Amino acid sequence: MKRLFATLLGAFLVAGLASCGGGGGAVVDDSPEGQAVQYRQSVMRSLGYKVAAVRAMASGEVPVDEAKFRKDTADVAALAGMLPEGFIPSSSVAASSAVPEVWTNMADFQQKAADLKNAADALAATAASQGFEAAKGMVQAAGSTCGACHRPYRQRAQDEQ
Repeated sequence: MKRLFATLLGAFLVAGLASCGGGGGAVVDDSPEGQAVQYRQSVMRSLGYKVAAVRAMASGEVPVDEAKFRKDTADVAALAGMLPEGFIPSSSVAASSAVPEVWTNMADFQQKAADLKNAADALAATAASQGFEAAKGMVQAAGSTCGACHRPYRQRAQDEQ
């Protein structure tokens, strides 16, 4: 019971700090555009985390865990579907890595987002129905859809150049 209470208290404190900008004096942009940037960055971080876990198993860096692989591929598919809604008009703000071409080339951007979703859905469906061995060869193709969008529509950080 004490452990449950401590866990709930910790979750409450983390949620409280997050709601006030992390407690470090960070300025939170509460405009719709600022919220969109925060949303898409959160989805991207989560997507990157899950893709890395799937890729690590597919490449043999970590032992295969069928259940985790199925869950992570399903999570990748769900997150991929959530991503486009964070790209609202005029949300190319200073905190964003998105380049202005996202909004001037929205049809292409949306197609690339759909390609990611389709590849992620196919990967998740194969993992769920046929297992890791059948799906592991699809991981690279699904991952390449990330780069197909990042190359034209994402500013590279100084440390990536």
